[in-house]
Amino acid sequence: MIHFSLRRLVRFGLALAMATTVLAPLAHADLIWTPDGGWQVQGGVLAPLFGDLSASKSALEAMNKAKTAQDTGRYWSALTQYNQVISDFPGSVFAPEALFQESLIYIERHQFEKAYDTLDRIIKRYPDYPNFNGIIRQEFRVADLMSTERPYLMGWVPWFKDPSLAVTFYEGVAKNAPATEYAPMALMKEALLYLSMSGVLDNGENAAKAIEALKQLINDYPQSMLASNAYLELADIYAKLVIGPPYDQGSTRQSIRYLEDYLYFYKDSPDAPGAEKKRNDLLDTYARSQVILGDFYYYYRNSNRAALIFYNQAITLAPASPAATQARAQIDKIRRRVPAPMTPYDIMFGRYKDHALEKQYSDLAVAQEQGQIGQLTAQAFASPTSQDFAEAPGPEVVEVISANSEGQTFDSFEPFLSSPGVPPPAGAGTGSPTPSTIPVQGTPPASTLPPDRPLVR
Repeated sequence: MIHFSLRRLVRFGLALAMATTVLAPLAHADLIWTPDGGWQVQGGVLAPLFGDLSASKSALEAMNKAKTAQDTGRYWSALTQYNQVISDFPGSVFAPEALFQESLIYIERHQFEKAYDTLDRIIKRYPDYPNFNGIIRQEFRVADLMSTERPYLMGWVPWFKDPSLAVTFYEGVAKNAPATEYAPMALMKEALLYLSMSGVLDNGENAAKAIEALKQLINDYPQSMLASNAYLELADIYAKLVIGPPYDQGSTRQSIRYLEDYLYFYKDSPDAPGAEKKRNDLLDTYARSQVILGDFYYYYRNSNRAALIFYNQAITLAPASPAATQARAQIDKIRRRVPAPMTPYDIMFGRYKDHALEKQYSDLAVAQEQGQIGQLTAQAFASPTSQDFAEAPGPEVVEVISANSEGQTFDSFEPFLSSPGVPPPAGAGTGSPTPSTIPVQGTPPASTLPPDRPLVR
């Protein structure tokens, strides 16, 4: 009895496998429309074989009635028939096609938001729908229409345009079909819409979103024909943020960067000469900002050294620019020791003096007079002798906290670790107060050195 049951089970399994193999193509049936025959199923339908054949006939009849009403402009009747198919046969091949036809009706009625939502339902509920590229194409079309044409409420009341909703549609296209040619196109359209919506009142948010979309296009689709345009658009965005040479040049640097990238990757492009001219103009703006800084130190701070730094920076940034020519002329004045014209402040109070620079030169003069510079140099380059390492180190330094008669505490070190051949300082090991700075053999007092130069120990 057991062997008989197993034999039947094996036979049933083989039959089921054969049926699955034979009927697998039937499960992927296609719904085809012809003007003469209406909707027809090609490839077979699995439902009529295991279910009610009359139900499939009812779905076909409803689809044909809806299509006839759609073609004759009776959209309400067509939508009613399509909705009946979607609700009564959600798992059949008819449901996604009914949704697709509904989206076409909504597009004709300028109900763009409903059209996009209907197409998005097909992608989410029926991922194996054979006309996937057609869905993406229609979604892109809906986004284009939403950005250019006026939508209608309920299909007949004209309403306001909403470019922000069109941006959402483009984002959905790029997300739903990242491997198609529609994704970079959607990102470019999205960026251009953000730029059209940017203004003074949005605090630069839309421009920032446009930059993000263009960067995504370049990073994710570098081989796209739109990548070159993305570089130019990024350069234009940052160039429009440039106020002028006297202001911050961060946007100028960013624009120059994208133009140089464009000229590197697309040097043979017809737009390359224009991009190169724009880059040179921006380089001149950037270099002129350095000339302005140099002029400030030359005319108002009496600091030729600082002025030379900025003039040379301008020449380095754009050697062939008008700003570099102006910087060279200023450098020539400084070399010929031509003083800057007197300002009203100079006339009233005398030339501006750089007190920090004066103090530094004064400290250097004092150090030279005391002969400390030569001593420091000799000590810095002196090599250690074997005698310095032959002597055993002194006892370990121990920190002791002492208190005076008034209860104030201070640090002392006992015993001191003296240099070889030098006796410990007075008071070492006695617990008496000592200065907080421990002198080092051969080190001059800190007051005799320039403030910007470290001690040489």
